Amino acid sequence: MSQKVVIGNEIVKVKGRVKAITIKKDEFDKFLKLVKLRILDKEYEALMPPLDDMQKNTIDVNGLSVLLSQYMSATLTNNGNRNGTTPAQMVLTTQSGTVNFQYTGSININSQGVNVYLQIFEESGNYIFQYYYIGYDTTDASYTASQIELYTSAYVYTGCFPNTSVGGAYYTNTVRIAYTNISFMKDADSYLFIVWLIQFQNIPPYAVLFVPIFQNNLGIVLYIACNSSTSYNVYANNNNCTFDCGGNCPSGGLTGFVIYIQGNSVIMEFPITVAVGGGVQTVDILICSTEQYVYANISGNPTVFTISNNFSTTLTPPVSGGTFYLALATITITFQTS
Repeated sequence: MSQKVVIGNEIVKVKGRVKAITIKKDEFDKFLKLVKLRILDKEYEALMPPLDDMQKNTIDVNGLSVLLSQYMSATLTNNGNRNGTTPAQMVLTTQSGTVNFQYTGSININSQGVNVYLQIFEESGNYIFQYYYIGYDTTDASYTASQIELYTSAYVYTGCFPNTSVGGAYYTNTVRIAYTNISFMKDADSYLFIVWLIQFQNIPPYAVLFVPIFQNNLGIVLYIACNSSTSYNVYANNNNCTFDCGGNCPSGGLTGFVIYIQGNSVIMEFPITVAVGGGVQTVDILICSTEQYVYANISGNPTVFTISNNFSTTLTPPVSGGTFYLALATITITFQTS
């Protein structure tokens, strides 16, 4: 008898905030500040404009769906686009057309660009991923803007760190993830800065793998397929095995997924099949996950950090008296935008 049961239905909140600031050129030296951000237990400094008084934006659910689909395909199947994509882009709609800010990784005088800073921390047992996009225009250009769009891309790496000659990165397309209607004027005597925060919050530990890593200034990337440094296993207790991570209970992994849009949410479903045998009325399920990330620009040395978690629950067949032979479960992650 095969039963389909949802073993996790987590809601990850995806939010965005944005603001545009123009300043006089002679205020530049005192405008940007070093802000301390952190990746779990390590801190680093980023040069950013003030972060107060940011306004809501609109998350592009269609773009988020494309990015999540391509990211998880690369993570689970180790294939996809190997040619690289633009990490970030801001497109401004003005009275005379569009102005494009491309990723530069630094703020330069007499130029336009975008930087991307990542922050990861825990809160009440769950994780928060924050991406700060800093767009700037320090040229003599003059225009009046009415809308801004944010484009971004994600990536994963297959190989064995630190031997980066093995494997390589897989990239998503650069897609629109957010936009906002906004009105401001930049003149030749001013500099423009745009601060955009994209935040994934309320991420349960076992759902961290499903949150995309956008290309960023720090070079942080998820490493997969290297000595099981990143893995995801679901164990089923058949009452005749060692029920722990790495034990000998029947297990299944992630091999595919279904993704669809429902209202303002992107829903991802991951089927898991575990053969548990007969005579089992209920099945205890254990999810064990390990994610290994590498970043290179903190303290000048490449650093590895790992997020390991486990989550357990009990499956009960919906039919009274049903006996498990094959546990077909579904892990559901909902990315709800606001």
